[in-house]
Amino acid sequence: MAQLNDPRNIEVLNYVAGRFVGQYEAAVPLFDAGFLHGKLVWSSPRLIGGRIFRLADHLEKIRRSAELNHFPVIPTSEDFITAIRETLLKNNMTDGVHVRVVLTAGDQVTASMDLAAVVNWDGTPSAPRIIIMPEYRDNVYDAKNGISLMTSTFKRPGPDTVDQVSHDNNQNASSRALAEAKRAGNTSSLMYDPEGFLAEAPASHVAIIKDGALRTPFVRCCPPGVTRKVILEICAANGIAAEEADITPDEIRAADEMFLMGTMSGPVAAISLDGKPVGSGEVGPVTLRLCDLYSQALVDPAHGFDLDLSD
Repeated sequence: MAQLNDPRNIEVLNYVAGRFVGQYEAAVPLFDAGFLHGKLVWSSPRLIGGRIFRLADHLEKIRRSAELNHFPVIPTSEDFITAIRETLLKNNMTDGVHVRVVLTAGDQVTASMDLAAVVNWDGTPSAPRIIIMPEYRDNVYDAKNGISLMTSTFKRPGPDTVDQVSHDNNQNASSRALAEAKRAGNTSSLMYDPEGFLAEAPASHVAIIKDGALRTPFVRCCPPGVTRKVILEICAANGIAAEEADITPDEIRAADEMFLMGTMSGPVAAISLDGKPVGSGEVGPVTLRLCDLYSQALVDPAHGFDLDLSD
């Protein structure tokens, strides 16, 4: 895995509801609904050359997740954009930044799971809390040489247990699956759903290639990722056959290529699974092509929101 910590981040200031604070400065109230009961949703776009890549998609993911969790008040897109811009200007950041955009439901008057508690003491609605956490970060995986995966013993919960479309902090299963993979000497793992179909990897979506065609799981048991959406659009625009499907373990083992995809990696090839090579055991031609096309998309102004960071 690539370096996780950039020393420049020590000095970066984070935005918490209009305040700027350091990484370890106490800034969220004890009775914040996100801190108390996990009423917190988020997404993490990339800042590239002064533009936020696919910002509208990331803000839509936050809005949809907040609605699924019945947040009483949801900020507008302009509220988020203003907070992001102020934070990046404060830190003189223009490129190579992972921008975690967080929303909590606001403050509570008592430690109750009941959303009726998310109010001010006079009974008026509590203001939701926007948090912006920018970090200088590069690719988190070895995209050049590929990575190793294992089949996790942990499953993704089904939609009848916890709505997996919501992008929130309910990540225990994924965190344990990742820790399991690391202890076994792998980069990450594949997680299945309760019906035995491929769901995703911890923090990443998955796709396989067979006979030149891409297949990726339905998003029943994972959030609909922005990078996944971009890859499917790239396939449609460039004549690469692609579909969403229920993917079985046998189909995974028979794949010619496999890759993970996420905000801080794009498509990254998995060259081994459970100690056995995926396909030829090397980064495959379709994955290489998608990596190139995705890299082009990252710097295409049509995909970027210009924050006007020249102030």
